[in-house]
Amino acid sequence: MCDSLSLSHWVERLKEARVLVVGDVMLDRFVYGEVSRISPEAPVPVLREAEMKSFLGGAGNVVRNLKALGCRVALVSVVGEDPEGKEISQMLSSLSGVDASLVVEPSRRTTVKTRFMAGGQQVLRVDTESTYPIGRDTGEEVKKAIQGFLDCCDVVVLSDYAKGLLGAEILNFAISQAKDEGKAIFVDPKGSDYTRYRGASVLTPNLAELGQATGCLVDGDEGVVAAARKLIDLCGLDALLATRGREGMTLVSAAGEVMHLRAEAREVFDVSGAGDTVIAVLGAAQGIGVPLSGAAALANIAAGIVVGKVGTAVVRPQELLRAIHQQQASRAESKVMDLPSAVEMVAVWRRKGYRIGFTNGVFDLLHPGHLSLLSRAAGTCDRLIVGLNGDLSVRRIKGQAPVQNEGARSAIVASLEHVHLVVIFQEETPISLLEALRPDVLIKGGNYRLEEVVGADVVKAYGGEVVLAELADIYKTNSRIAKITNGTL
Repeated sequence: MCDSLSLSHWVERLKEARVLVVGDVMLDRFVYGEVSRISPEAPVPVLREAEMKSFLGGAGNVVRNLKALGCRVALVSVVGEDPEGKEISQMLSSLSGVDASLVVEPSRRTTVKTRFMAGGQQVLRVDTESTYPIGRDTGEEVKKAIQGFLDCCDVVVLSDYAKGLLGAEILNFAISQAKDEGKAIFVDPKGSDYTRYRGASVLTPNLAELGQATGCLVDGDEGVVAAARKLIDLCGLDALLATRGREGMTLVSAAGEVMHLRAEAREVFDVSGAGDTVIAVLGAAQGIGVPLSGAAALANIAAGIVVGKVGTAVVRPQELLRAIHQQQASRAESKVMDLPSAVEMVAVWRRKGYRIGFTNGVFDLLHPGHLSLLSRAAGTCDRLIVGLNGDLSVRRIKGQAPVQNEGARSAIVASLEHVHLVVIFQEETPISLLEALRPDVLIKGGNYRLEEVVGADVVKAYGGEVVLAELADIYKTNSRIAKITNGTL
């Protein structure tokens, strides 16, 4: 799992991505109104229309999300020779940084999804569409457009809504051409025959689609992973990212790696277009070189944001950054435990075969010496526990209160990637923690001698190890405070 600092850095770079989107573009219309009675003609609600809004949908919503992230986007799609097709063309023309090639097929009806909304809920959806395969001449124009855009993109996103564009011929052409030029291909799939996407890099089915495509029961983590592996083998994929609604996402790679990304707890208002947001963020992140695990983590955060909005919405970089920071604060808070809870957590880690490390200190005014110690300590174990001297403990030892209280110090230390658990103690020494937690290794800085390490005898007595970590530079908090006080720092 990627740390918050890396995720934040990548969000700021998403605008550098260049993405080619090929897929079914459509209009998403929302008719908002109020229902106050039942029709006398039939037992159905009567909606009094108050407002109607139209948005780019389908592949167009992928484009909207990419544009909201600041990416450079190219789109290839097909529309009908009708007012709705012209409306889509005008919407795309108004987006700076978006190059669109809309092939017009006169016999086709442009897809329109009209949702009727009342009280924040969808009452009815009406679809106007043509789903038959595109004609031969249309297909040739689509191929030329794809070929023309490939040179100026980093990745290709195929947004399949089963409206006739992404048939076998166009899929084979797009995937083979992209692979020949070394471009990764991400597919939001439809239907039950996923062999059509053979050779793509990553598929992003939802839970229902995954079950339909594999015939597998996809209840629980094991079922999802088994179904994902079946499709990876069948279609020659690099990976599969299954979107699981309230359960979050599961990423499975061809190498066998599995990562479960739990959804952030938030109220869900509308899942319309959430899949478009996922594949947009995933593709953009991979386009700037973010590892797939990091790209999936960003996509999961984005999905959690967009389902909290009404309609086919987009996610902006500022929203991603805010969610990452909130997530970081929440996780840091959950790492700070009392001793009984810490003992229970250590028991869980031991059952998993983890090597437990422990170090301790005041950690007031965190500086490079502290960071060096924690980094080196983390390198000696699988899970690192930090025993933090509480405010009473500091007063007993130093005769004065720390600059920062124990709440602030524990939050800062817990926010570090290397630290897995923080336990505050009020005694002068961490002996009681060592006796209760029984870490496999006790780590202190190389400025100590072995006989000076408090608790070394306790750890050695039950067969544990004591490590003195060599630090690049030695910083002293007391001396830094003195320099701040006399103005010499």
